[in-house]
Amino acid sequence: MKRSASQRGMTLIEVLVAMAIVTVMMLSVWNSFSATITATKMTEDIQVRYAAIRNSMDRMSSEVASSFLSFNRRPEEVRHFTLFEGRSSSSGDNLTFSSFSHLRIRKDANESDQSVIQYFLADDPDDSSRTHLYRRETKRLTGDLPEDLRRYAPAYIMCEDVESLEFRYWDPTREEWLDEWRTTAVDQQPDRLPPRVEIKLGIMNDDREIEYFVTQTTLPMQEKIDLSK
Repeated sequence: MKRSASQRGMTLIEVLVAMAIVTVMMLSVWNSFSATITATKMTEDIQVRYAAIRNSMDRMSSEVASSFLSFNRRPEEVRHFTLFEGRSSSSGDNLTFSSFSHLRIRKDANESDQSVIQYFLADDPDDSSRTHLYRRETKRLTGDLPEDLRRYAPAYIMCEDVESLEFRYWDPTREEWLDEWRTTAVDQQPDRLPPRVEIKLGIMNDDREIEYFVTQTTLPMQEKIDLSK
């Protein structure tokens, strides 16, 4: 007996066409989800990167704002236990300063609230094509020049893949920004701190262009500490 049209099943061609349509729909949905996941991952990476940059800028601003100088040393002492040394070079600026911002992690640690902090750029030890922002901090005032601090404290990466680091210092006597500020040099600024410091980081973005992040911080402790008064 012949079946009516309503009782007939799907032909092989119809099954193949249906499977092709379902496959195309599944691929379309997958591509949409894949693009969304990729975009979300890229957005998260960018947010993490910018958060690291902001944290680095905020920390530098806070620590520089705690800079201080002191008169309290023996008359025969020639070393500078407190200093503010901002030096400029073609490979990137560096800044070394005495600060009240040292945080003692362990109770009764043999450390001081006063320390010397140093910021500078250097190559990655394993990949010379990458340059990072490094931070070095001593546990107390050592009285050594910036170039000798590596003997007392290791340096840690503060922010990865930094293309440039620039500091500028406001000189109220000359009413201009200076590229260097050196309190250990007699012919520079031996007894005073800059009232303001500008910090500028250059970061390579995804478009292979350098993007700059700039902030300023004020230094409230302008007078040198003198406990003999």
